[in-house]
Amino acid sequence: MNVKNIFNILGFQLAWWTCVLGVQKGYLYFGPAVMAFYLAVHLFLTGRNRSEINFIIAVGLVGLLVDTAFLQSSFIYYEGLTLSSLAPLWIVAMWLGFSATLNHSLAWLDGKWFYSFLMGAVFGPLSYIAGYKFGAINFKISLISITILSMVWGLVIPILFLLNRKIVIQK
Repeated sequence: MNVKNIFNILGFQLAWWTCVLGVQKGYLYFGPAVMAFYLAVHLFLTGRNRSEINFIIAVGLVGLLVDTAFLQSSFIYYEGLTLSSLAPLWIVAMWLGFSATLNHSLAWLDGKWFYSFLMGAVFGPLSYIAGYKFGAINFKISLISITILSMVWGLVIPILFLLNRKIVIQK
């Protein structure tokens, strides 16, 4: 693993935790600002590929739709809402940051549909449970809610790789 990939995954994890803990402490814009810094450094290190920037924006829109659907269906309540009808900036920032890992530290999953589904099905719900444990989100943790999150994220990850293939010019 090279330095760029190490920064890619560690920088994303640091920014992810900053988003969650920032919401917990009432600093709603600190996490998104750290995520923006992470993305700026990431794009600098990787050469600011325009197609990757387009992909990051597209994934941000997908994330906005997914988490807004969770919010509007009353499946999940998000702390730090600035507009009551849309998912908050901090969760969208997480989607933006996550998208930057797909062509780098998580690129090994591209084309491995079962493993990308499995990764989403396991780690998607774990991320929401972490957010719940730290008070950034609220939802009823049950077999049904975990199954819903597993299915959504199990499908989202392979779909993001397909979207990536359409938007980002592969080397």
